Amino acid sequence: MEPVTIKNETYETPQPAAAPEPKPEAAVESPKNINPYFSFMGIGSLIYAFFYTFFLYKNTSGITYPFFVGGTCLFFFLYLKKSGITAKRLSVFLTVSLLALGISTCTTASGVLIFLNKLGIFFLFFYLMLHNLYNDKSWDLPKYLFSALNVSLLSIAFIFQPFIDLSDFLKEKRKAANKPEGKGKYVFFGLLIALPLLFVIVLLLYSADAVFSDIFDHLFTLDFDFTHLSGILSMFLFAFFASYSIMCRLSFHSLKEEMPDKRTGEPVMGITFTGLIALVYLVFCYIQVVYLFGGLGALPEDYTYASYAREGFFQLVFVCLINLMLVLICMKRFRANKVLKGILTFISLCTYVMIASSTYRMLLYIQAYQLTFLRVFVLWALFVIFLLMSGALVTIYRENFPFTRYCLVSVTVLYILFSFAHPDYWIAKYNLDHYRPGSSGEENGNQRDLPASYVDGNTDFYYLRNLSWDAAPVIFGKADELGFGVNPKWWFTSYGAGIVKVSYDFQTEELNKLWVEKGLCLPKKMSPRKWNLSRWRAQNIYTEYYKSHEEYAGEIEYSIMDYASDF
Repeated sequence: MEPVTIKNETYETPQPAAAPEPKPEAAVESPKNINPYFSFMGIGSLIYAFFYTFFLYKNTSGITYPFFVGGTCLFFFLYLKKSGITAKRLSVFLTVSLLALGISTCTTASGVLIFLNKLGIFFLFFYLMLHNLYNDKSWDLPKYLFSALNVSLLSIAFIFQPFIDLSDFLKEKRKAANKPEGKGKYVFFGLLIALPLLFVIVLLLYSADAVFSDIFDHLFTLDFDFTHLSGILSMFLFAFFASYSIMCRLSFHSLKEEMPDKRTGEPVMGITFTGLIALVYLVFCYIQVVYLFGGLGALPEDYTYASYAREGFFQLVFVCLINLMLVLICMKRFRANKVLKGILTFISLCTYVMIASSTYRMLLYIQAYQLTFLRVFVLWALFVIFLLMSGALVTIYRENFPFTRYCLVSVTVLYILFSFAHPDYWIAKYNLDHYRPGSSGEENGNQRDLPASYVDGNTDFYYLRNLSWDAAPVIFGKADELGFGVNPKWWFTSYGAGIVKVSYDFQTEELNKLWVEKGLCLPKKMSPRKWNLSRWRAQNIYTEYYKSHEEYAGEIEYSIMDYASDF
């Protein structure tokens, strides 16, 4: 393959160390200064930008999201095929995981889960790209993170590359046709540069000065929402330039594949500081076994076993993470030594005790104060740390153990299960199942010093009111059983009213028309593009409950009309 010049620099098409030779049909004969993949990258990026905008414009978690994820993967695999590179076996797992996260995104209404899903999609996709384009067998997690950051940031340097490639392409076409070079292309490029700039400038000036906006309205009497146009255009341009720039950056294949052996540190230094840490852990683990698990020994004054057991779990989670990093850093930085390995093994075993201690404390805390998303996530994180610590323990004695890939697969599988479980549903179910009205004292659930109206018995209803729509089947399903439908509680009314308000994007004019024109406070139907399983199910459950409970319907109507009149 002949070299290609981009931004006056010569690069070759990406070829990983172990990749097979390009297939004959992938070979492209191109002049020296022409990007051989310009047609594919240019047209492909335009098509990708169109579907990216259609799928995602003002639609962060609709049914189109998995199609966006699948289309992104398809575009990348077509790029690999065009480059003559065969996808590696792990690509199947990565692609399935990406699609699973995309599906999870359109089945939940939890903002936290949606954010974590997108974060996972971002890192998994960059891992997919780097894994297929480089020989990454020896790479560790910091290397992947640095490489993903490198590709993301340095892609900005290629933001004008589509114009440069188009200019070279047209110039070569003109030469091939024996036509003299005219000035038309410069006018074309000038328009290309001016149009987006003028669009942004006019929008800013339109919103900055009332006189200018009034003149503009009289000159162009168009009943059109420029906000949507600017949003659509901005998203389209972002997707086009981002996809094209990233492919250009990947084409340089400039990341170092080799990972130098840094195990040159003196083991005595490692033995010294890990030995001191191990002594502290020995004392701490003895205390956990005797005082926490065994219930023996004398506690400090003003302490009960209940209060002692319920504190310190977050600190222990951080200590477990420190231990995991400590073991991995020592194995990467110090020369092999039996004593050091023994101490690291002991620290790993102590970490298991700390994980058990933190889990036990958290479970006791949940018994007293019920569930929250953070508490559920901590339990999930403790199990993840347990698996990662087990992998680190294996690495101490098997240096060729693929720890990074083990971490990737373990965390990905566990997170996908966590995401599809919809924690808000189980939080609402557990808290309402354990609702004990009128109880007081230490187990009254009011650990956040909330107003008395927010807490009833041992249950924090302010927290339940702010759960996502994933919890709607439980909240409405238990409403009659617990007496929330008769003389409806404020939080239950607020939760239902929120379903209606969100469906109308909190637009007060629409909410006012809702009651005046229809006489019913029912949620707005979702468009096919924005369909979300959790929201659709919550709207149907709410509608059925609203129609069958007149007193609840009256409270909802008052709540929504009061909200709309305030604005």
